[in-house]
Amino acid sequence: MDKIMPPKFKFTKDEIIETGFRIVRQFGWDGFTARSIADELGSSSRPIYSFFSSLEQLEEEIIKKAVSLLHEYMIHQRTGDPWIDHGIGYVTFAHKEKKLFTGLNDEKHIQIFKKYGDLIWDTVTNSLSGYAPFQGLSSEQIKQVQVTRWLYAHGLAFQVSNPTLEIWDDDKIEEMLLIGSEAIYDGLMKRFSSTP
Repeated sequence: MDKIMPPKFKFTKDEIIETGFRIVRQFGWDGFTARSIADELGSSSRPIYSFFSSLEQLEEEIIKKAVSLLHEYMIHQRTGDPWIDHGIGYVTFAHKEKKLFTGLNDEKHIQIFKKYGDLIWDTVTNSLSGYAPFQGLSSEQIKQVQVTRWLYAHGLAFQVSNPTLEIWDDDKIEEMLLIGSEAIYDGLMKRFSSTP
């Protein structure tokens, strides 16, 4: 008796993820459907459902890929100060990858983004273990500095990811992150030194 072999597809799981990622990167989640992926691949949607039990499962893979790209932006050296560079990278990602940034932060995907974003947070925080400006601070104080600056960077990221009359470029983003980070750091240092 002949053995029935599973169908062979000319596309791999990674190619499907990459195609979905490109679609979201260009059009946002509004352009993301099984049909749009299949059209890009020149195929039916059957291979997609052979690798993924649902579109939501594929969406999670795309979010993981987007978070990995965000991490690359955040660890890219720009100023020589890793803490400043993390913030600049976060906002630059929002500026240059508007569809990905807004797609990560929409109501449907924010929890998945948070799950993988927390891994980035841990990685970049651990990379600052020997960071001179944080020496002498308690772990709670470091966390307060980090969270306060993240709130600033996140707000700025939303500003640069939305169409506005204001023109943003790399220099302006860097300047805003430098000014904001310095103000947050100096303000919290004064607060910490006056706390008994």
